[in-house]
Amino acid sequence: MPDDLYDEDFVAWTERQASLLRRHAAGERVNGLDWDNIIEEVETLGRSETKAVRSLLIQAILHALKLARWPKNDAAAHWREEALNFLDQARDDFLPSMGRSLDIQECFTKARERALRAPLDGPAQPIPETAPLSLAQMMDPSADLAQLVEALGRGH
Repeated sequence: MPDDLYDEDFVAWTERQASLLRRHAAGERVNGLDWDNIIEEVETLGRSETKAVRSLLIQAILHALKLARWPKNDAAAHWREEALNFLDQARDDFLPSMGRSLDIQECFTKARERALRAPLDGPAQPIPETAPLSLAQMMDPSADLAQLVEALGRGH
């Protein structure tokens, strides 16, 4: 039954499992806990949160690199604002344990590849090949976001 519900109506499955877990936590003996899928969903949730922060970092870096590559483009102010917003969101959602699976150089490389493929007109400035900041520097709550965005694009 639990496997069928898991496949047929995931929301109903989560509600049922949460109810059973609450009862179990209160000391009641319960049947029907779908341990295999509960464990899988908890692991998936952690990976999903990390992927969301990775995506925000890539977007922040991408916009900082576009700003550095085409500083005179009409969209430069927009890119700066987007980089600040994405970095701020990444900081809000970042948890220290994510540092074990977030590779800032990998994020930087993905963002750089996208920036280099951007079909923009005008003179393009060189952009750094390696991440000029560590994950810790980017996630430091005391660091100024605007300075971080500048450093991402300029490589210093």
